[in-house]
Amino acid sequence: MEKRVTILLPNGRRQNVIVTANMTLLEILETACTKHGYDSEEHCLKFHNKDVCLTQQFRFSGLPNNCVLEMEPTKKRRIVSNVVVCIQLSDGSREQGEFAPNDTLWQVVQKLCGSQVSTFASPIIIYMRSEVIGQQNMEQTTLKSLGILDGRAMMRLIDKKPEDLKTQANVYKPPEVQAKPKGDDEQPSTSRSAASGAGGGGFALTSNLIKSLKRTAPEVNADAENDEEMPSEKDEQPEAPKYDWGSGSGYSLHNAAATPMQMDNDADDSPGSAPPVVNVIGPRQAVLFSLDATQKQSDELPDSFFDLTVNDLKMVLRDLKRTSAGDDDAPLLTAKLRELERQKTMLAKLNQYKDCVLRIQFPDRFVLQGMFKPHETLAKVEDFVREFLVHPSEEFNLFTIPPKKVLPTDETLLELNCVPNAVLHFAFLKDDLNTENHRFVLEKFMDQLTSEEGAHYAVQKYRCTRATVSASS
Repeated sequence: MEKRVTILLPNGRRQNVIVTANMTLLEILETACTKHGYDSEEHCLKFHNKDVCLTQQFRFSGLPNNCVLEMEPTKKRRIVSNVVVCIQLSDGSREQGEFAPNDTLWQVVQKLCGSQVSTFASPIIIYMRSEVIGQQNMEQTTLKSLGILDGRAMMRLIDKKPEDLKTQANVYKPPEVQAKPKGDDEQPSTSRSAASGAGGGGFALTSNLIKSLKRTAPEVNADAENDEEMPSEKDEQPEAPKYDWGSGSGYSLHNAAATPMQMDNDADDSPGSAPPVVNVIGPRQAVLFSLDATQKQSDELPDSFFDLTVNDLKMVLRDLKRTSAGDDDAPLLTAKLRELERQKTMLAKLNQYKDCVLRIQFPDRFVLQGMFKPHETLAKVEDFVREFLVHPSEEFNLFTIPPKKVLPTDETLLELNCVPNAVLHFAFLKDDLNTENHRFVLEKFMDQLTSEEGAHYAVQKYRCTRATVSASS
């Protein structure tokens, strides 16, 4: 492809100059000045109002093709000074001398390496990426044409045929990978890619690492090799919903598909412990508990719990693959498609969850818990809360954090993304009623507090009861 630049002259005219990769910017300036009668020693080139180095070759200047360069007069005439040229021979020896920029390469070679160059069949000078082949070309090439105007320059003098220059030297040949015989106890490879072990930035599980992990995890049996490929049925099943309230302790909230058989299994695991006491204080399975009275269990785990096993690393690798493939392959969606996806998600939640658990947290760290239907509006929740307030006539807001977002009363719990559970915060519109020493819930309900563990158990028991009723009907 032919490259050219446009020179904007001081008189307003434009001059197109055809350039090559090894052409210096000084040659471009001299070409334009010669055609229009300007002195190249009194002018310079600028690109976007910035001076460009005239000694650079076009390939290293960073200028794009078809660019526009402004030619402007300099404040003072360019001074020509001698340069120090060093020539390196093929045996590694170096010769240097001082020359004028208008001297030719052949004069430089004859002065520094006259005895050696007389024995060369095809002498070649290599400077940067410019190759000057033969005596005739050296006599026509000056140091100035190579961009050597001041300072020092390093060149190489070799004796080689021009066609041999096309052969690249010191080409790296990667070693061949020898196939290792598979032993009986060889583990499947769990590396991210075949090239990650060669410094590709990934990670790989070596055989030594797997053996050391096996010593720390004796429960991994011999058929762990079959667990490498996860069954497709497990991947297709939706993940079980988790009801983690952040500060909960004791019973974990299972999904809506829990059965009484699971309750019996939980009871068998701890035959000596009785279920927590649950005090229902109103409709919708309402319970009240205090976060300050919660006694969190701090079980100390042994150090062996934090040792990674082979199965743990397999799960990490599987999650990494899912994460990398999920975002990169996701198509761009329009507003209508995004709304359609949102409606599909809402329908899936309606099909999976028949009710939702809401916890309303007051500023004094008391929490009121109740059960609601996904299609009910937030106004129903506010009516439920008013039954327990000391000042039911005062206006209040329910909001979520962070960031603080006041929820509208006319939208359903499903539209507010409160399904299957949510924690809502309570605040009066009057700021003087929101102090921590102010009482929010009626005093008669303070004597019927339930522990946070009991609140978890109440939700679990309610869901199991609803599942049993739905299965029998």
